[in-house]
Amino acid sequence: MFHIDLAAILSTMAVASSKKSPNSLLKGNPFLPAVSIRKKKSLRRNVEHAGSSKSLQKAIRILFHLGDFGPEMGVTQLAGELGLNKTTVFRLLNAMAQFELIEKNSATERYRLGLRLHELGSRALESRSLRSEAHSFLMELSRRCNESVSIAVLSPEGVVCLDRVDPQDSVITARTPVGARFQPHCTAAGKAILAYLSDSEVAAIMKRNGMPRFTSNTIDSYSQLLEVLALTRHQGYATDQQELEKGLCGLAATVFAHGSQPIAAVGIAGPTPRFLGEELQRKIRLVRDFAARISKALGKRQTAPPSPVKGRFYDPFS
Repeated sequence: MFHIDLAAILSTMAVASSKKSPNSLLKGNPFLPAVSIRKKKSLRRNVEHAGSSKSLQKAIRILFHLGDFGPEMGVTQLAGELGLNKTTVFRLLNAMAQFELIEKNSATERYRLGLRLHELGSRALESRSLRSEAHSFLMELSRRCNESVSIAVLSPEGVVCLDRVDPQDSVITARTPVGARFQPHCTAAGKAILAYLSDSEVAAIMKRNGMPRFTSNTIDSYSQLLEVLALTRHQGYATDQQELEKGLCGLAATVFAHGSQPIAAVGIAGPTPRFLGEELQRKIRLVRDFAARISKALGKRQTAPPSPVKGRFYDPFS
C-alpha cells in the first residue's frame, strides 16, 4: 500500500518540462477558459491561484479537462479548448504518460486518463474508509489494553499515523501525533506492513529512506531487517523493542485487504515495563485479534489472513 503524492509528481514533471523549453511552458492564458458547466469553474480557479508553478497548473487543467470532457482527446483539441500552446500540451501529456497518469491510444493517436489515476483514487477512498471503520475498534482496543493504540499506513516518506486513541486513566502513554511520519524499519507498524511486501519493494523503501539509528536497539542492517520481517510473518505480529525511543515498546499486527495484501497496521505502544510476561502475551493476542477484526470490517478480504507458522524463533522480548 503506497501513498503517492500527485502534486509532487506533477511538480517534478513541471521542472523536467521547463528544462526542455523554458519559454514554451509559459505561453498561453494561465486562467481557465469559460466552460459549459459553471459549477466547475471555481474549482479550476482555485487550482490556478494555489501558488504552484504555471506548468503544474496546466498539467492539472489537462487532467481535469480529460476527466470532464473525455474520454479521449487529441493534442489540437486540448490546446484549443484550454487555450494552451500545442507544443506545451504535447510535452505535458508525454511527461504525465511517463507516470501512467495519461495513456495514448495508439489506434486513434488520442490521449486518455491513465489507470494510475484510478489506483490513486481508490487508495484515497480506502484511506478514508479505513480510518472511519477502524476508529471504533481502536476505542475498544485502547480500553481493553489501557495503552495508546493507533492505525498507520506506509507512505514513501515512512509510516504515517492515520488515527490514535489514548487511554483515559493512564498517566504515562505513548503520544503518536495523527499525521506524524516515522521510519518503517524501527517501528512495529512499519515492520508489520513491510513483512508482507516483496523483497524488491522492501529494498526500494530502505534505499529511499535509509536505516538511521535512533537507539542502541535500532536495526541498521538490511540482512537483519529481512530476518525480523520473516519472524513477523512467522508469528503474526511485529515488535518495537525500544528501537525508536528508549523506554518505549510497541506491538503491531497487519490489516489486510484482498487476501494477503497489507494496507495498514494496528499498533499498541507504551512504557517498556508494561510489555513483559503475561501482560505482553495478552497484548499480543489483542493486537492480532483487532487487526483481523478491522480487516473483516472493511469487507474486502477474499481469503483468510496468513497464519503464523509453529516453531521456535528468536523472541526480541526475551
